[in-house]
Amino acid sequence: MVDLKRWVWRGLLLSLMAAFFGGGVTAHAATNTVTKVPARSAFVMDAQSGQVLYQQNADRRYPIASLSKLMTVYLTVKAINDGKIGWDDQVTMSKDLLKLSHSYAYSSLRMKSGEQFTVRQLVEAAMIASSNSAATALGEYVAGNNADFIKLMNQQSADWGIEAHFISSSGLDNTDLKDYNLVLPNTGKKEENLVSAKAITTVAQHLLAADPQITQMSNRTEATINGTKIFNENSCLKGKSQYKKESQIDGLKTGFTESAKLCYTATYKVNGQRMIATIIGGDTTFSAMNKLIKQTKQAYQLETTPLTSQRINLANGLATTVAAEPITGQAGVWYQNQAANLTTKVAAKLTPSQLASGTVDAGEPVAQATVTDATTGAKQRITYRAQQTATLFADRVVFAVQASGDHLLKALSQPVVNVLSQHVS
Repeated sequence: MVDLKRWVWRGLLLSLMAAFFGGGVTAHAATNTVTKVPARSAFVMDAQSGQVLYQQNADRRYPIASLSKLMTVYLTVKAINDGKIGWDDQVTMSKDLLKLSHSYAYSSLRMKSGEQFTVRQLVEAAMIASSNSAATALGEYVAGNNADFIKLMNQQSADWGIEAHFISSSGLDNTDLKDYNLVLPNTGKKEENLVSAKAITTVAQHLLAADPQITQMSNRTEATINGTKIFNENSCLKGKSQYKKESQIDGLKTGFTESAKLCYTATYKVNGQRMIATIIGGDTTFSAMNKLIKQTKQAYQLETTPLTSQRINLANGLATTVAAEPITGQAGVWYQNQAANLTTKVAAKLTPSQLASGTVDAGEPVAQATVTDATTGAKQRITYRAQQTATLFADRVVFAVQASGDHLLKALSQPVVNVLSQHVS
């Protein structure tokens, strides 16, 4: 039986992450508490709003092993979404990665010389079986080489303002990578990825936003790639030994090295609201994760409001509208001692490039719902995306604008025939 007196009670913080959604709110005293997680650090957040439900050493960097692959897969998905690579692109493995795939200690998918894998298959191998060769191959394919991809990982971390330092795309450290020509120049012999629990949870949040279907991959207990079976080590998935129906875990990534110990970022839903929880450096992370989810659900209540498709007026004073749908069907706020009071306002939010081109393409963000909890002041923002392509200003033609917005307004005030005969500079 666990002696609760030896654990330090930690206050529950109810806030919105300013780095991603902005806003903030202070927590009230909890009726139910979350006991300290038996690990180096832990973090729980609402994936949609960024609201924090629990944190323990959350900003301190630790080794995270294969949780590193979440950043690798995010950058791969980003490259796909940006049109730079495709899911069905064929990738041939290098000799070093073939050698790594034959390692008894570091491989979960043995690869053959000359064998090709699609980008989708490599993502599957990285997410389901935590294949180090697959993850490294993705990095090399996205950036051209391993070193440049590591730069992308660290640059993305800096752009998000998160506590992270990457030296490998797989999560292996330099003591492991030295035999496969994957050690970055000017890094230490034992150097490894160091990332905080809050940071890797934020990476998972961005991955879920970039590819909401990624959980359909990460919740598979096994798969077959080019005739080879691969297996998922996530014991909290349905059909596995630590599965708990009440936890509703459907992903996302596990990791382990002797230095990092057991690491786990889990995704799950509470009343339809997507959540993310991370535990770093534990000895029993699966049972600890189930307990952490159970206790946070007991400590907090969820107030939700539905979000529906709407017609968005693209510009004030003009009749041009476009049908848009939210990226999620609801927004929610977690509270403890008093009920939330939610209000929703949806307004157009166009990018400078959309204003300059005068068009909105299907799938592009065109509006934002701001959901406010009048009780606490907490806010969350949900993006609306256009369902079809539309011309921004129905009775005007707009060319590329290189100068200030005043020139754009001047161009819009001219008759169509005049605009067609000129180039807006």
